[in-house]
Amino acid sequence: MSGPEQEGSREGAARIAAAQRLLREGRREEALAACRELLEVQAGDARVWHLCAIAEHQLGRVAQARESARRALEIDASQPAYHLIAGHAAADDSDAAAAAGHYARAVALRPDWAAAWHSLGVARFDSGDSGAAREAFERALKLDARLARTWNNLGLAELALDRVSQAEAAFARAIEAEPGYVLAHYNLARVAERSGRFEEALSRLATAIGLAPRLKEALLLRARLMRRRRDPGAEAAHRAALEVAPDDSAVRAAWADFLWELGRADEARAEFQRAESSDRSSLRAALGARLSLPAVYSGAEHLEECRARYTRGLEELHAEADRFLGRKPAETLAEASWTNFYLAYQGRDDRLLQSRYGDLLPRVLQPALPRYFGERPPRPGAHKLRVGFFSHFFFNCTVGRYFASWILDLDRTRFEPVVFYTNWWMAHDTRAIEAAADRFFHVAGRPLVEVAQLMDAQDLDVLVYPELGMHADTFALAALRLAPVQVAGWGHPTTSGLASIDAYLSCAPMELPEAQEAYRERLVLLPGLGTRYARPATTSRKSREELGLPRSGTLYLCPQSLFKIHPDNDSLLADVLAGDPDGRLVFFSYRAGPVFAAFRDRLFASLKAAGIDGAERTVFLDYLTHDDYLRVNQLCDVMLDTLHWSGGNTSLDAIASGLPLVTLPGMLMRGRQSAAMLRQLGLSELVAKDRDEYVRLALDLGRNTDRRRGIQATLGERAGALFEDRAPTAAFAQALVALAGRGD
Repeated sequence: MSGPEQEGSREGAARIAAAQRLLREGRREEALAACRELLEVQAGDARVWHLCAIAEHQLGRVAQARESARRALEIDASQPAYHLIAGHAAADDSDAAAAAGHYARAVALRPDWAAAWHSLGVARFDSGDSGAAREAFERALKLDARLARTWNNLGLAELALDRVSQAEAAFARAIEAEPGYVLAHYNLARVAERSGRFEEALSRLATAIGLAPRLKEALLLRARLMRRRRDPGAEAAHRAALEVAPDDSAVRAAWADFLWELGRADEARAEFQRAESSDRSSLRAALGARLSLPAVYSGAEHLEECRARYTRGLEELHAEADRFLGRKPAETLAEASWTNFYLAYQGRDDRLLQSRYGDLLPRVLQPALPRYFGERPPRPGAHKLRVGFFSHFFFNCTVGRYFASWILDLDRTRFEPVVFYTNWWMAHDTRAIEAAADRFFHVAGRPLVEVAQLMDAQDLDVLVYPELGMHADTFALAALRLAPVQVAGWGHPTTSGLASIDAYLSCAPMELPEAQEAYRERLVLLPGLGTRYARPATTSRKSREELGLPRSGTLYLCPQSLFKIHPDNDSLLADVLAGDPDGRLVFFSYRAGPVFAAFRDRLFASLKAAGIDGAERTVFLDYLTHDDYLRVNQLCDVMLDTLHWSGGNTSLDAIASGLPLVTLPGMLMRGRQSAAMLRQLGLSELVAKDRDEYVRLALDLGRNTDRRRGIQATLGERAGALFEDRAPTAAFAQALVALAGRGD
């Protein structure tokens, strides 16, 4: 005979089965309600709490799911399924460590459960332990090799470990298990991009988008690839991603980045604002909305408006910093990819603003990445000094020409240079740097958190950022503590404002005695140019006409990038042209677009006010090879250095080409480079004391052929003193030793 207790037990089992059926049918609210009813009479039944946790997890009720899972385990901790749902709930709550613990218990109780091993791998991956994640995925696949998702995640773990060929093989196995598995196709495109195989990447993206036309990640990657290649279809590709995900902050911010890169600053800022509105937790969108600056200002008033808006935006970010917390480490660091590059071109001392921004980053980054903050003790014992160099620009450009010798000239018996390079392009200069390094890591395309892990693992003594501020990814990483001593160079000559940067290397002849006041970092001064700079030379023998220059007349070369030419220069240039009716200004526009148009309109307005026809009296050259660029220097008559941001590389090119230059130094290093070079050559007479003397010197050189030829001859005789000097690199090595605490 059946008693009342047995009848109740059967009824409870039936009601549990009914709740399970509702879950299978996707009727989660009804299932949860049924479970809650059951708890009124079976509160001590772990099975019911387990079902509640499943329903709450599927409904996205994270806190409730965690609590229900806890109650189930409190009653019966021997069931692997209970640990699994507890892990899922913890993962939903961004608690990867707790999730991994629950999954580990599940596989310990049931070692043959592939799904639990897979979940353990995901939790370990989210915790940043890619090696342990790979082991878990491999265990799952030994149990069931048909799991396409697990093969895909194994590929992600291999990619994070920089095992690119193994990752590619894993993604291929995912497609073999499930040919239409779109994420594996997308990830194969990512591998191709990371390997620099951009055509293949675009082809694989086409396959992924064909399978899932609304896969925003694939659409966004396609747009970024096309943008990087300056493909005319890049704008349409960005718009296609926007059409699919108009409210996705990452898609919207990428579109804003694209517009900003084109020089469409107002449109870009508006798009960043829309991205911020759609996702208030997005730091990247908020930075763009509050801190983006135009490349060229319409005038002094516009510059002041932009600086005031930037200052207000920075304070707003500080006031709202807590809303950017809570993302995973990888997302948090990626969101912080930003640099205030154009701020330095406003011609002001930016220490306070840069430091204020530098204090914002730890508030956002430290909660997600605590291991990269705080003091880092030096390596114990006697050993060669291990020096890391991190750059996006170690190729045939200004940064490569300036700072390659910092690596090439290090004594390998005393130093271990370790180089991290983030650009896809491996140029001739890059190969020379690679050959000079003990270890060279080409990390283009890798997520920033993986790069940070790699740098951290090298156990560096000193970490050098030669051009901190020029690339957004570099600046985000520099906010972390990845070496006991971290140093910035003057590749972007302004203080970083980061508390994580201990010293700033600059050139003694280019700094005023009170220069330390402009830097948050400890200022360390090197002699001369601060580097061993190779003397540039050209084999080009093209004529003026062949290079797009007027056959006759005085040519005043102003070779700086247009965004470096402050509005204060406009009237100065107008005064030079007014004093030389045969003179023309020569600029480089590089490519047509909003930046060129804004600069031309501003300059022409200033020239018009002086009674000068801008179209008649200016020449804008397109992109030239370095050989032809040096030839332009030889064919021009005078170089007009710019206020606030003087020539560095451009002045060295002019001097090597025998082109006389005139400069008016400012109060900051970035406006004093040309003056230091001329003084080192004994040509202080070309360093003006004020604007009137600048114009007088320029016209004297431009209109007085004998005077100009005399300066050209002097440059030919003395220019060698600037080039191939090893004293600065010897001083650099000594500075590294001292900063590392091994000397005075």
